[in-house]
Amino acid sequence: MSSPSRSMDTWRVNTTNVVWTSEEPFKTYRNYYERQIIASMTILISILGIIGNTLVITAVPLSKKLRTVTNVFVLNLSVSDLLSCLFLPWDAVAVLSEDGWPLQQANWLCSMTAFVLITGNNCTVNTLALIAINRWIGITKTHATTRRIYTRRNIACMLVVAWFFPLCSALVPVFTDFGEFGYEPRYSSCLWVRDNPYTHLYGLILGVCFFPIQLIIITLCYAAIYRYVIKTSRRTVGRDVTTVSGTVNGIGSGIRKQLWQRKVAVTKNLAYVVLAYIILRTPSVVALIPLGFDWSIRMTPYAAKITFFGCCINPMIYATSHPDFKEALSFMCRGCR
Repeated sequence: MSSPSRSMDTWRVNTTNVVWTSEEPFKTYRNYYERQIIASMTILISILGIIGNTLVITAVPLSKKLRTVTNVFVLNLSVSDLLSCLFLPWDAVAVLSEDGWPLQQANWLCSMTAFVLITGNNCTVNTLALIAINRWIGITKTHATTRRIYTRRNIACMLVVAWFFPLCSALVPVFTDFGEFGYEPRYSSCLWVRDNPYTHLYGLILGVCFFPIQLIIITLCYAAIYRYVIKTSRRTVGRDVTTVSGTVNGIGSGIRKQLWQRKVAVTKNLAYVVLAYIILRTPSVVALIPLGFDWSIRMTPYAAKITFFGCCINPMIYATSHPDFKEALSFMCRGCR
């Protein structure tokens, strides 16, 4: 016969075990409609992005006005966004499944989706930095200097660099154990797998290498452009006043002014693209910080999808404010009717 104290200890242990096993595990999605919201956002981004970026890619070779050095980088930006949009629907498939990746015979498809999304997103930010540098040189330097820098060979090298580092960083988990791509159960998403011991460090390295550095370059370039435009505009106004009596000088000044205004309009449009990307990318960078709060974990899927909205917003910005793209895209849309 067991003693009363021994029975009491056993009861306490069993009670403790019952309480411990009755706790539900943490769930990122508390209701299924949250999954449906994320999936709807993903599909919407994919459809709009595929249509918009396809139009941009088609417009550049069709319009002579769009065959510029700057638009080579814009074209590269649309290619990287289009690739992301083509693979985003598989992420919607993942988030709608409550029991893991539904296509068990095609696990590679989820891993490939993560690979393409990460590569495309990082290539996008690199391209935006190259666009900022291009606009800084094009606005503040002489035409001869711009042509000397942007030869076909140099442009090709710049595009290779824009893709090389994102590809290398995405290949690291493929060929090593430093990170892993696949289905992530916590977020029901095709991303890097949290069970890998190096996943968090890998994510932080990507966040540091593909956002702050490019952000600094972009900010410095557009700040320098702004200062130069303000200074040059004041100088141009003064020159117009002193040469208003000369017919030839007046005509030459008018042509220069039109070209200058077109340059500024193009630069302003691309600045909108950069600003939109920074605003949309910031939440996902903040989400990489391990705050440990339940709300921060639950907001991570939304932050990730907000980032990809840039893939479909860029063509809209071109169509509404870029002088040459606006004309070309409106002509293409009229031709489709």
